[in-house]
Amino acid sequence: MLKNYKYYTNKFSKDGYVVIKNFFNQREINDFEKQLLSTYSKYLNVSLNKKNIHSTVLSNESNGNHDSLYKALISYTKKKPFKSASKKLTKLSKLFFNKNFKPIASGMAIGINKSKRTAYEWHQEKPYYKEISTIHYQFPILNLCNRINGTMSVLAGSHNLGFIKEVVNLKFSKKSINSFVPKRIKQIKKKYPEKFINMKLTDVVLFNENIVHRSNSNISNKVRFAGIIRLIEK
Repeated sequence: MLKNYKYYTNKFSKDGYVVIKNFFNQREINDFEKQLLSTYSKYLNVSLNKKNIHSTVLSNESNGNHDSLYKALISYTKKKPFKSASKKLTKLSKLFFNKNFKPIASGMAIGINKSKRTAYEWHQEKPYYKEISTIHYQFPILNLCNRINGTMSVLAGSHNLGFIKEVVNLKFSKKSINSFVPKRIKQIKKKYPEKFINMKLTDVVLFNENIVHRSNSNISNKVRFAGIIRLIEK
């Protein structure tokens, strides 16, 4: 487990987020990758590998096969790699905050070239979990996360604003995600610097439920898969 955990907790408190380097080992990375290919192969009815999964997902997205893509995502996030990662992140959170946590939800952020259906606009996590207090982790799967493939960006320090209740709920279609965008987002962007979360496959980012963040446009020809694990205090 991490030795310099105070550095991470101090940065998290100051900025509302922190990237934890070299958290996952190669076996864990491989498990996420194998399960991803296996699950998506099942629901998309095709034999997938690291090369063709990108074009296959893009084709299904373009053809409107959103139900199968959603079923694959939901099934995947319930598999063993996510359960194992949840346990490991729960232990890390205990070390960081000296509190007991438990998983409340697992998910995956997906960035697809030329698609806004799965991309979040500026928002906080709090509007999705109004009645409880949560912490959030996100990490790359299959490929790293960077500006080219639309990695998440945050407005550093914006968590100090607390829960922003005046929002506009944006939803592009019936089968797209919805974003609770703060009405004062223009003013907020002027005050807090935007930071892009670049991560290697071994890394994970911890972020506060109140930090304002978003997905960015994926201009690459590869899908960005980013696992999400949310924890709540016991």
